[in-house]
Amino acid sequence: MSHRILVAGASGTIGSALVAELLRQGADVTALRSKPSSEASPVPVVVGDFARPDTLAEAMRGFDTLFLLLPLAPDMLAWAANALKAARDAGIRHVVRSSGAGADPDSPMAIARVQGEIDRLVMQSGLPWTILRPTFFMQNHVKFNAGAIRAGTLYAAHGEGAMAVVDVRDIAAAAAVVLADPAPHEGRTYDLTGPEALTEAEQMALISQELGRPVQYVDVPLDTARDAMATSGMPPAVVDWLTSLNAIVRNGWGAGLADGVQTLTGRPPLRFADFVRGHAHVWR
Repeated sequence: MSHRILVAGASGTIGSALVAELLRQGADVTALRSKPSSEASPVPVVVGDFARPDTLAEAMRGFDTLFLLLPLAPDMLAWAANALKAARDAGIRHVVRSSGAGADPDSPMAIARVQGEIDRLVMQSGLPWTILRPTFFMQNHVKFNAGAIRAGTLYAAHGEGAMAVVDVRDIAAAAAVVLADPAPHEGRTYDLTGPEALTEAEQMALISQELGRPVQYVDVPLDTARDAMATSGMPPAVVDWLTSLNAIVRNGWGAGLADGVQTLTGRPPLRFADFVRGHAHVWR
């Protein structure tokens, strides 16, 4: 009997890596998109809008397991409720939710609180569930910071806080294990981190060593970073979430290590130095 997997957020950092991993394993995987697109996809695509539960239910019909990854947008909590209602209506049998490290509905930190509120919706949905809580992505240095690294200076509001950065390929590998056979993971939450906690300065030092030229880290005050995000037109809720994320890092609250990758994949997570060696061409 075929096990059909639907991946929401399939074009994002985690989602694209997950689709590639599932394809490598020969899984029956389809991508969920919010609107029709001419963009090529390596897998079949169905269309469903998080803001319209009726379109979501139709898109989800016939699938067994949903990988639920929501965009960081002001309506994220409402979209999660819509997605879960649609999943119930469509007969989805298991939801694997991609959350965030430290998610807690009672947290004083805005980003952890909203992620925790969504996790709580998943837990109370009446659907079998598994929650994955990855920490900061190594791939952010490729997707968002490549230009700054090539220019020789990374500006960020992270102070001297260390982060247990994780390679997105490890997140994808861990998620693929759960999606392939969800039942043993029902009702479980896995924290996904790398094997070490590094400050931004330490990360830039490893990149500098690989490139053979200096790349420095310059700390930006929290208020300065907040003002820059607000001036750019970013929605206020997202500014609050990202500002709280910066504060989490500055306070060292993102440095905790977990064994979720090892538990799910049977191997240790990739080290930052290994990631750097594999991506140095992007920064040259």
